[in-house]
Amino acid sequence: MWDRFSPAEMSRRWELARELMRRHNLAGLLIFGNSGVNRHNEANIFWLTNHLDLHHNYLVAPLDESIEPALYTGLTNHVPNARQVSDIPRIEWGGYNPAETVARRLQAIGLTQGRLGLVGVNHKFGMGMPYQHYLYLRETLPDLELVEVTLDFTRLRTVKSDEEVAWLRQAAEFTDRTIYALQEQVRPGMTDYSLLSIIESSYRRDGGQPHIAFLRSMAMNDPNGCLPAQNPSDRVIQKGDVIITEISASYWGYSGQIHRPIFVGAEPTPVWQRMFDTALTAYQRMAQVIRPGATEADVIRAAAVIGENGYEIYDDLIHGYGVDIHPPLIDRSCGRYWPWREDNLPPEGRRFEQNMAIVIQPNPITPDERMGLQLGALTVVTENGAESLHQVPFEPVVVNL
Repeated sequence: MWDRFSPAEMSRRWELARELMRRHNLAGLLIFGNSGVNRHNEANIFWLTNHLDLHHNYLVAPLDESIEPALYTGLTNHVPNARQVSDIPRIEWGGYNPAETVARRLQAIGLTQGRLGLVGVNHKFGMGMPYQHYLYLRETLPDLELVEVTLDFTRLRTVKSDEEVAWLRQAAEFTDRTIYALQEQVRPGMTDYSLLSIIESSYRRDGGQPHIAFLRSMAMNDPNGCLPAQNPSDRVIQKGDVIITEISASYWGYSGQIHRPIFVGAEPTPVWQRMFDTALTAYQRMAQVIRPGATEADVIRAAAVIGENGYEIYDDLIHGYGVDIHPPLIDRSCGRYWPWREDNLPPEGRRFEQNMAIVIQPNPITPDERMGLQLGALTVVTENGAESLHQVPFEPVVVNL
């Protein structure tokens, strides 16, 4: 299922994009996306087009509002549906050499000199347009300066509008269903990978889309992993197991994210309960401190209980979210500041703003990396702290057999 934002919302986005162009003296933007991570590598191009391509695509977005933007799909049979979901006036197939198609469009609109901003997939990982496409544009349009602005463009998306928050709430509701469905339907004898059918069927019937479903089962008394697995195994679930999870369901590109440990036919053992309680304390302290004006250093300090209780972390402590992962992001290197000491303070980092969407996901693990869990949720930054968009209680999920 797909949906649309209001014309006012899309106009707001285009004006922000044009402000970026004016600020960097750009005649236009060339935005690239691909279908990675269940199409969430389309985040930048999706934000201006409402199109989530299943292959790859380009958007030529001129500064001059009298010139029509042009969207080029990865495959020719994707054009009709793209025209259905997107209001971009010119939507065509990009051909087998998309760079050639883009170059022809730039020539047709007279954008062969000056500065063109390049917006790729993800600045943090240095993921931009394919190198062959870049070389073709350099060689074909030698007088056009190509300027990397992926990070600047991504920052336009970090603070969510009220309409975006409404979509995130719907995505969170879809995601919540997965935990309740697992609690009701998991039984000994099932394999890890069979749980994917429980997860997806809980929201698919009402238009939800899959994003991620990471999980790992193991015996509570014999743990063998500190994180949910991206590729579930054929391990057979038994009574007394714990299933650690990280799940995101989407509402037309916008995703929730929840992390809950699920205990099969038994309450958590004391060592698992202690780890859960540490994660819960860390989550609550971080959620309270994440408010407009707070810094990443404030969050690291709030989570210091993890290190003080003898645990480390493996995954990110927090990250921005909504469609894809973006700043603010605190990775596992924050553990170097635990236990907290005034003579070993982290840099302030980025400040939080009202309506940022933040996943808080403390992931206490044992130093040998054989045991761990995540407890987290997608939140929105408010004056009173980070508000969880999820309704699943912050407590161990127990499957009653």
